[in-house]
Amino acid sequence: MGKAIRELPQSNPSITFHDFKLNTVDSVKPLLVMDFSSPDCLSGILEICIAHKLPLLTGTTGFTAEHREMLEKAKEIIPILVASNMSIGIASLKKSIEKFLTTSQEPLLCNLVEIHHTQKFDAPSGTAIEILRFLEKFPENKIKGPITVNSHRFGNVFGIHRVEFQSSKETIFFQHIANSRDIFAAGAIAAAKWVESNQPGLYSFGDFLVKKL
Repeated sequence: MGKAIRELPQSNPSITFHDFKLNTVDSVKPLLVMDFSSPDCLSGILEICIAHKLPLLTGTTGFTAEHREMLEKAKEIIPILVASNMSIGIASLKKSIEKFLTTSQEPLLCNLVEIHHTQKFDAPSGTAIEILRFLEKFPENKIKGPITVNSHRFGNVFGIHRVEFQSSKETIFFQHIANSRDIFAAGAIAAAKWVESNQPGLYSFGDFLVKKL
């Protein structure tokens, strides 16, 4: 993701990117930190961001309850945007599902399938978990639980998320396929510009989209 963001044509010339180690932040003078690393790095990243009052955008997935607690404390000091997926397409997918479910006439069985490349170690993916939480908000007269989740890892797949609904009469699919990391990179850059100008707090990609759209 870091490479995709730096190489994205839209990122120039309005934004300058710097690669730096946490102990060299003083020599770089950034306005915002973008993190796509590992949950193990969060503590050090938050320490630097708080010390220098730097906004943080993180697309890292796999955060534990302890990491969430760190973010909750840090949001009192700096603006933080946490998003497992920064694709407007995923947001559109959820809107389409919501519109469909409001018109469904009987409870539906639901299965969520996500496919990623073999280097992605967390399963289900952060995006799949986000979609699952979204689906779990619907009442039982819309989705007949439990919702099943199937994760697969093979090849160089950037990301496939498919939501399957089944009734006694039909099966319906909603699917998003990422053909390039550029869609996430573009979303990250736009969201970074937005969160940089916000007050301290903990924000989601959805918060950004509400203002954007």
